Amino acid sequence: MKIENKSIYHQHNEIDENIQKDIEEKKYRRRKRSIMIILGAIMILSLFNMFSIGYYKEDQISLRKYAMLMGGAIASSWVIPYHLSYKEYRKKYMKILLIVGCLALLLLVMFGPPSIVPNIKGAKGWLKIKGFTLQPSEILKIPFIILLANVLAKGEEKKLPINKIICNSLIIFIGFAIFICHQNDLGTVIHYGTIYIFMLFLTKLDKKIIIGVTGAGVISSFLGGYFVLKNSEKISGSYKIERIKIFLEGLFRDSYTKNSKVGYQVNQSLLAYGNGGFFGRSYGSGVQKYNYLPEIHSDFIMALFGEELGFIGVFIVIILFFTLYNIIIEIAISCKDSFGRYLALGIGGYIISQFLINIFVTLGLLPVFGIPMPVFSYGGSSMIAIISGIGIILNINKSMFDKK
Repeated sequence: MKIENKSIYHQHNEIDENIQKDIEEKKYRRRKRSIMIILGAIMILSLFNMFSIGYYKEDQISLRKYAMLMGGAIASSWVIPYHLSYKEYRKKYMKILLIVGCLALLLLVMFGPPSIVPNIKGAKGWLKIKGFTLQPSEILKIPFIILLANVLAKGEEKKLPINKIICNSLIIFIGFAIFICHQNDLGTVIHYGTIYIFMLFLTKLDKKIIIGVTGAGVISSFLGGYFVLKNSEKISGSYKIERIKIFLEGLFRDSYTKNSKVGYQVNQSLLAYGNGGFFGRSYGSGVQKYNYLPEIHSDFIMALFGEELGFIGVFIVIILFFTLYNIIIEIAISCKDSFGRYLALGIGGYIISQFLINIFVTLGLLPVFGIPMPVFSYGGSSMIAIISGIGIILNINKSMFDKK
């Protein structure tokens, strides 16, 4: 009887394991399918939106080039990030990522000739080679997240003191920030900082310390903004100060119509959203693309989307991005490996924070940072980085099922 009971017990265990495996396989396939459907939907909407702009702005954008960049981004994310185990970044490529990241920012940007490193909108963060423009600081957001994930995972695994984990992770952020500041690109530095704080909040560190440091930064920003607003007529400074002044005056005094390029852009963006209303003016009938809004194909691309497809169209895009974010967080929570968990959390934070910053800028709720809309904005650097990040997410998802 004992032998029979044991065999029945083992059979039940095997059945339970098979059921659990089936459940995990269904979850893996559901997450993979959902991510690919959502990404496909975002890309289709992006192509339609860019076609609407390109019909009237053929001198500024090339739809063929945009479609090729999109295809190249998909191919690159499938060939390397999806098929290469995410653990390899930690085992073999950590030092390479660090060296390449530093050299790309230091040598190519700081010491590059004007023919290769042009000054675009006051910043020197682009490489221009044979008609193609690349922004290293966008591409390097993924290596930045990988390096941070490694430091945070190592701190958790070795149970290092809180101050040492923060110090080690802060060194990475400051290193990247110094090089990007030299490019005169404060908006990208702010986005790096947002990713860094987001990843810290989701660690097992004492939240009181993180909230205290973040709170001090937020209070300092509000006090600085209040000072600039109160003394706006007396203060004159760099282009960055002017952006902050215009943002505050527009937000609290509704004075976007001043003689300023930045103020003009935000004012026209708000007009576009207002003209779109709930259902939009209909696809292709937006007027802001007739050179009323200069950066409509890049940083302010959602203004045209809101004008032509209205609140409904923008709401659909918001749902798509937040659904994608929730799936990424689900993958992160399910991952047993600390490095994979932090890597997924970082990529999820990267995508959703870039999306929110861009939307808030076009609505006048943040100063103009020059942060592109994920996948939608014209340009390959951000698209390659984001789709590669999604490729890594799919690999993390696949690896959890493979272990079963």
